[in-house]
Amino acid sequence: MSDLKLRVFLCHASQDKPIVRELYQRLNAEGWIDPWLDEEKLLPGQDWDTKTRKQSYGIL
Repeated sequence: MSDLKLRVFLCHASQDKPIVRELYQRLNAEGWIDPWLDEEKLLPGQDWDTKTRKQSYGIL
């Protein structure tokens, strides 16, 4: 069985943050989905703009 997961970039408006947090948790719990949410995946000091652009284009 493959360890590959479906990668999902969660792009959203700030007012949608609460529902997107819930969506992130639900997708992450599936086990076969790798959701990307800024507040979960960005480390302190990382450049937000560069990291989100790379992630949205699938560049790791």
